[in-house]
Amino acid sequence: MMTKIVSLLILLAGGFHCPSTGKNQVEDHNTYCNARFEYCLEYPDFLSPQPESQNGDGRIFINKKGDGILRVFGRFNLDAEGETISLKKQFETDIRDNLAQKNAVTYKKLANTFFVISGYRNGKIFYQKTILKNDAFAFAVLEYPKDEKSL
Repeated sequence: MMTKIVSLLILLAGGFHCPSTGKNQVEDHNTYCNARFEYCLEYPDFLSPQPESQNGDGRIFINKKGDGILRVFGRFNLDAEGETISLKKQFETDIRDNLAQKNAVTYKKLANTFFVISGYRNGKIFYQKTILKNDAFAFAVLEYPKDEKSL
């Protein structure tokens, strides 16, 4: 179940094909597109979308048990003073914030247009993918129980 979600987070838009099985991991899915920050996400139909946030920056998706949560949102890449925040700076800030909150960061990768951070937070696994598109960040943050890691 959660593997399908993580597979979806590999790319914020488009399908994901798993070559080892030859099966499409996004067979039963829906698409959420955010007009304000111009990003789209395919998500499995076992996640229920909650209402879009009041400011239109994103949405939360929850599984039936309520223990798997996917948060997607956008934000302009500007700080409080109006200065541009680079992808590298956001990556470093997010790692620092996770460590300050006593989260265990077990994986991190910075690429040209995105970064990934994952690990353990509040007894759950978390996986964050952040993409820089135009002048904004698109964030996808998944949290789910540790016992579903191998699913």
